[in-house]
Amino acid sequence: MLQDQEIQYDFGRSWMRFEPPGTCFVTYVGDLDARVVAGMNAVLEATARSQRHIDLLVDLSRTGQVSELVRRHAVGGMLVLNPRATAVFGADFHLRVVVSMITKAIRLLHVDLRGQIKFFEGEAEARAWLAEVERRDSMQRSA
Repeated sequence: MLQDQEIQYDFGRSWMRFEPPGTCFVTYVGDLDARVVAGMNAVLEATARSQRHIDLLVDLSRTGQVSELVRRHAVGGMLVLNPRATAVFGADFHLRVVVSMITKAIRLLHVDLRGQIKFFEGEAEARAWLAEVERRDSMQRSA
């Protein structure tokens, strides 16, 4: 399980932070490098094994170019994590298309993504939606 405190991993200017009880907050800054995304995937894989679920909060507000190799690594990361919910904020039109392509690639591999992926303008709206997903899930578990 995730610990009671936040744990942050830095990957150059990009970073990933695990926030209790089960949110992974990823911020990509600048042009994405395949080694950075592969390193993040390794951390995600190790963490995902110990979790019942993880929600993904992704900040794309300062993201630059995304190469084809990075897209392939992103598919791998989503397959490993298979988040309960993914909230993406700050993505311009181009990045929304890229994220949508990654989602379609996963589904073409006949993998059901457990959770929905939604886009938001800002972090506050994205976090509010993830909180609502958690609330609904908690209600279902207690019923």
